[in-house]
Amino acid sequence: MKLYSTIIFICAVALMIGGSLMVLSASSTFSAITFQDAERLFTGHLGKVIIGFILMVIMPFFDYRIYKKYSKYLLIFGILLLIAVLFTAPSIKGSMRVISLGGMSFQPVELVKLLLFIHIAALLERTGEEITDLKRGVVIPMVWIGSVALLVFLQPNVSNGVLILVTGIAMMFVAGIRVQHFMTFAGAGGALAILYALIKPHSLKRISTYLGAVFGSGEFHPQVLQSLYGLGSGGLLGVGLGKSAQRNLFLPEAYGDFIFAILGEELGFIGTVVTLLLYATIFVLGILIAKNAPDKFGKLLAFSIALSIPLYAFVNAAVAIGVFPVTGLPLPLISHGGTAVIIVCMSLGILLSIGMHTKPKGSGSGSESETGNRESGSSKRNKPDYDSKKSHETDEDNDPLGVFS
Repeated sequence: MKLYSTIIFICAVALMIGGSLMVLSASSTFSAITFQDAERLFTGHLGKVIIGFILMVIMPFFDYRIYKKYSKYLLIFGILLLIAVLFTAPSIKGSMRVISLGGMSFQPVELVKLLLFIHIAALLERTGEEITDLKRGVVIPMVWIGSVALLVFLQPNVSNGVLILVTGIAMMFVAGIRVQHFMTFAGAGGALAILYALIKPHSLKRISTYLGAVFGSGEFHPQVLQSLYGLGSGGLLGVGLGKSAQRNLFLPEAYGDFIFAILGEELGFIGTVVTLLLYATIFVLGILIAKNAPDKFGKLLAFSIALSIPLYAFVNAAVAIGVFPVTGLPLPLISHGGTAVIIVCMSLGILLSIGMHTKPKGSGSGSESETGNRESGSSKRNKPDYDSKKSHETDEDNDPLGVFS
């Protein structure tokens, strides 16, 4: 698994370096006009990237199991931060998401997502064989997931709330909850999320604009239109790094939520495909690490990290090309922003830690393994291993995606 961890690390560093270059290009015009310094936003972003990189290098050397012991208390602290957001955060573009702590402004939701995944992984591991029980396997984890999602919805931050629900319920499904429980709670969660989105003015406007553009005679959201202009003008190979026209205040949030459009304009279709392939590589290798992790906590935590980062990336890209309504989600490791970059790097550091503490199945201590095989060989040929067969069947029943097989 060390090879997989190394490749994930290389992919992450490539995204961070490429993202920093894109932030420099995409933010230069806005920074020059707003701060009289074309590199102002880039400098701040670069500092966060360096902090994130250091954390991503250090964290793999710590055993990931240490987070399990304190997961509940850390998540309670995170929930208190989300509650504080509702009472202390300033309203920016109709949402309350940022608070100041120790002189530094950040979005607690980015940290709380990671703390939630850690606690749900620990909780589901402790549930053990009772994972199919409605209360132990579903209701108790959903109380935590639902509480965090609700507080995020109230900011309002509908897109983040939805993806928190998606990732949390996916973790429960992979852990082995009953299919009927999964279908019930996934359906209920989806219905409630849609209902909430439809009653909030800002999200309703985004959804109605999107549906009108796709199925009616309306136009796409102005940001999406400018994004499509940029992606279209990039062609196959792009107009060249630093030569974007859309960054010149035509595309709002060019260095943030819509940086994928600037990437496509400057690096072309090839650049966007390579970027998405890097995220896909993190997903595939992360799932392989989850599959081989030595304990259920590691499996579920690796799965949640491997799923969430590429999921956010592909949703961001889908918004930029007009497939999804405008969401306000950043492109992980690439978009400008301090909290998101640092927390994603921490998440990857934990994923790398799981990989570093995982041995591929079938590996062992050479001679000891061979001796054990010779000693048990004849008895296994003469005696059917009914216990093993029964255990295998049980694992398959409780592991629908084969992550634990």
